[in-house]
Amino acid sequence: MKVIYYYSFLFYKKNLKDDTPYSTTIWALGFAEGFFVSVIFNLLVIHFFCINMGKWFMIAIGVICLLLNYLYFTKNGRSKKIIKQQPDFLGSPKISILVTTLFYIILISSLFWGPVYAKYLLAVNCRYL
Repeated sequence: MKVIYYYSFLFYKKNLKDDTPYSTTIWALGFAEGFFVSVIFNLLVIHFFCINMGKWFMIAIGVICLLLNYLYFTKNGRSKKIIKQQPDFLGSPKISILVTTLFYIILISSLFWGPVYAKYLLAVNCRYL
């Protein structure tokens, strides 16, 4: 997670020239994780209980992920320590950028494939209810 935080921070600081790259990085990570966790949680609830979660539960999960990221990265100046360490995957910045990009692509894409798969699960698993 440190590597993903670091390269997200660099993206917001150098590429987008953001005024507050620390907080923007925390928001981006929190929302991306929140999307993914809420989709996975929704699919599990549909699979086991045939109940489709409403949008408010999904928003609540996103807010919880955002809050957890905020607490984790701001506690004891952890975000600034990560920036000073400049962590890499396998000692390679190119691999680190690739993994960070794939991380965001997979998590954000859950917004698109999640509802499609949820509709499929409801049609297949819950048709007798």
